[in-house]
Amino acid sequence: MSEKKLSQYTGIFKGIWLILLLLGLGCLMVLLLFFKVETSSPTLLSVGRLHPILLHFPVVLLAILLVLEVLQLLKLLEIPFSVMITLFSLSLFGTLAAIVSGYFLYASGEYSGFLIDQHYKGAVFTGVFTFVAIALYLMHTKAKGYYPIYITSLVMVNLAAVYTGHQGGSITHGPNYMTEYFPMINASDESIDQKDSLVFVYEDIIDPILQTKCAGCHNQMRAKGKLSVTEYAELFKKGESGHQAVVINQPSASELYKRIMMPDSLDEHMPPAGKVPLESKEIEIIKFWIANGASADMKISSINDSAAIELIHQLEPGLKKYHFNLTKSKLTALEMEEELKQVAVELEIEIKRDEAAEGNLFVLSNTFPPVPFDGKKLKELKPYLDLFSKVSLVSSEIDDSDLYWIAQMSNLKELYLQKTKLKGSSLIQLSKLDNLEVLNLSYTETDDKALIDLIKFPKLKEVFIYSTKTSKDVIIAIQKYKPELKIHAEEGPYL
Repeated sequence: MSEKKLSQYTGIFKGIWLILLLLGLGCLMVLLLFFKVETSSPTLLSVGRLHPILLHFPVVLLAILLVLEVLQLLKLLEIPFSVMITLFSLSLFGTLAAIVSGYFLYASGEYSGFLIDQHYKGAVFTGVFTFVAIALYLMHTKAKGYYPIYITSLVMVNLAAVYTGHQGGSITHGPNYMTEYFPMINASDESIDQKDSLVFVYEDIIDPILQTKCAGCHNQMRAKGKLSVTEYAELFKKGESGHQAVVINQPSASELYKRIMMPDSLDEHMPPAGKVPLESKEIEIIKFWIANGASADMKISSINDSAAIELIHQLEPGLKKYHFNLTKSKLTALEMEEELKQVAVELEIEIKRDEAAEGNLFVLSNTFPPVPFDGKKLKELKPYLDLFSKVSLVSSEIDDSDLYWIAQMSNLKELYLQKTKLKGSSLIQLSKLDNLEVLNLSYTETDDKALIDLIKFPKLKEVFIYSTKTSKDVIIAIQKYKPELKIHAEEGPYL
């Protein structure tokens, strides 16, 4: 055999082994899905913290590779083998670095739940497809028949990277972070309400201002001070103060206008401290509208006051933003409700909207008869914990270790844990809940030590402790120390 032919056979042999090695390593990566360790090593955890920095490089490189292949397919560009294999090598090493750092972050135990599991699986398959794509690229350079399979693998690795990135974004910024605006793309122009021009003073100007700045507290469900601004007719009813929010032609007699004109230092000033105040231009247009009849049918074209017209022109950019955000909130709320319905089916629990709560909040409860519900299922709800205002996990497997997750429910007002496995040793964790008002611990092993911890709960109003290990003397002592806290030695409600 000639030296030239021997060299060719040797090259082919080496190429085949390299391809087989890449495919083999790709298959081995799948084993990561079944192999998880927990670590507390500061060195490994520090490597894990590099994950958010490292993950961007391979994602960009993989996208560049796909774009280059499309350009070559369209005969708009010809990329040398050396460039492509260099980009593939960098993307492979970058992907492996991101996966390894992410693995140590995952193994730290700091992150858990459905989204982190999906993010981890997506990362593993991104790595697998990267190995396969490189192997198929090498194969297609030797035999053109592999080209369609190679291109498919390159598309798959990019899709896997997008999916993984979506789950990562949801972990960091909340569920639906990347898809928040998708419903608005599919919605009609009318539903999005992107007005090219403003027509009516109330519908297009006053109402969006009130919905954005006031409706959070003054809606039909909550109606703070017995005032709702969600409907036009509600503005002319008397509130808790005995005065109408809007008195036709009389801004100075209108409670709405008087409250927004009060000094910020007064408790009666609206919106209250901590809320976004009305801008001076918004206050002026409300005053103009009330002074000129406060009609729902007043058209901007009928206004003869040049100063008012100029004011409306100045307000227009902000009003378009209000229209957009209000519509986005409605569509996002509907999408979130549908997603939670699906989660409820998967976890065999009940989730429904809390109609009495401000904002888009929900009620979580187990089914009756109860289906087994434990800490593992509770952790699956991690992306949604701040969406629950009321939680009833009666007769569930919840124990003290699970209170860590319940303590993340920042909007929780009512919590029903009777007939669970609580002993009370971690009850103090719930003191982080600034909005918790009602707590039911009946039929648990909660003792006096745990009961004393309730003193540290900022807004707690009612506690039910029927059939627990608490004593009458401690209950009396707590009630003397904190008289506003009602401790009921009865079974109490189930929600």
